[in-house]
Amino acid sequence: MRRVPGHQIGVATKIVYGVGALSDSIKTFTFATFLLFYYTTVLGLPGSLLGLAMSVGLVWDAAVDPLIGHMSDRSNLKFGRRHSFMVIGAVCAGASFIAVFNPPSGLSTGALFAWLMVSSLCLRSSNSLFMVPYFALGAELTNDYHERTSIAGYRIGAVLTGTLLAMAAAFLVFLPAGSTSASDAKFGVKGYQSIGVAFGLAMMATALVATLGTLRERARLVATSVDRSDAHGLSRTLLDALRDGSFRVLLLSSSISATAGAINAALGLHFLTYHARIGAGAAMTWYFGGFFAGALAGVFVWVRVARKVEKQYVYAATMLATAFVISTGYWIVGEGRLFGTGQLPVLVALSGLAGFFGIGPAVIGPSMMADITTHDELRTGHRRDGAFFGIYSFGQQVSTGLAVLIAGVLVDKFAGLVPAQAQQSPATVERLVLISNVLPAIMFAGAGLIALRYRLTRLEVQSARRDVLSHASDVASIPGTLYAVGGPQSDL
Repeated sequence: MRRVPGHQIGVATKIVYGVGALSDSIKTFTFATFLLFYYTTVLGLPGSLLGLAMSVGLVWDAAVDPLIGHMSDRSNLKFGRRHSFMVIGAVCAGASFIAVFNPPSGLSTGALFAWLMVSSLCLRSSNSLFMVPYFALGAELTNDYHERTSIAGYRIGAVLTGTLLAMAAAFLVFLPAGSTSASDAKFGVKGYQSIGVAFGLAMMATALVATLGTLRERARLVATSVDRSDAHGLSRTLLDALRDGSFRVLLLSSSISATAGAINAALGLHFLTYHARIGAGAAMTWYFGGFFAGALAGVFVWVRVARKVEKQYVYAATMLATAFVISTGYWIVGEGRLFGTGQLPVLVALSGLAGFFGIGPAVIGPSMMADITTHDELRTGHRRDGAFFGIYSFGQQVSTGLAVLIAGVLVDKFAGLVPAQAQQSPATVERLVLISNVLPAIMFAGAGLIALRYRLTRLEVQSARRDVLSHASDVASIPGTLYAVGGPQSDL
């Protein structure tokens, strides 16, 4: 499936499409920010068991994401090969999210572990059912090198705006300061249960908006033929993808950075509660608000910078800058450090800088992925966005799950955190901040250096397109021949 040449994508379409990413971002934000804290500190599940539940999801993701992408590439369904999967995933993801944050009361440790594992597996599967075709659809909306970055910018802008609202709701409505007998709502159960219901419904609604709002775009897309031959089956596609040097670099770099970001986010409440010593409510809202404000500014900046500078250099530079900013949380904040504890303005400033630089890879990465799938189509004549983005999504989801596993085990075995206890020893606090800030910073730096090995440039994509167009012109001149760039045409 490819965009009809010459068609311009309207702003309304970009916005409606971008809203769909809110479904995944709400899940990612809530899981990264609250899941570890909620299940270990509030519900009392050992961190190692939570990590084990997440590790089971890693094995499942290894199969389901590329498979969904491949099925989406090859399907011929009533509402289109992308939208048919998206609508089912939208509904199921919202329902599964509600279940994760609303386990029945009074469960034993074993039963609580089982509930988390089963509900999170359902959520992973349904989230993939929506997000893999969703990202593939975004790559198919345009063939323009810079327009892909614009689409990614709108998507990230929608994500940040919506996630900022979700964050504000979480800390001002569901976890306000002083709303429990312990004076800190972060240690209460009801707030997290309400978050589960409200955010689960929001996930469902935003995913359906993007699915139904982009249905009309099917009429402006040319579908490639559905190839069901063994020569282009899933195993062949996986091998082809992994043979692509630029794809391997981006997959590895993005997976490492996703792991780093998820570890940092998963332990964010631990860092703020025990090391920086700020409470819930307005203070948390200002802190996370600083991050999203910086990220929104970064979207506008990095989309424009990427028009002047090769994407991989913007990607790598923002990754390295993020590593530096995150590491400063250990060196200058906390007991005995330069700015001490409770310094909200300093924390907001650091959070804003982390958001400004950290959003760069989130904007540029999917655009680079779309370049890779387009280059693959130009070389092979087969459009395989679903499979490529399935592998990419697998890397992101595995990284997030692996991050929770790493964080859970390190919280237990390295930091020695005592579950369901508001006060922790100084040694535990020191080790928590090493895990939450220094370790992710090292990983971000490594991911940025790896990204410098990415080799697919704008000139290379444009050169490949000229070669294919030239060949297509030669073939089209032969009587009785039907040829379309990207493969034979067929109806939706």
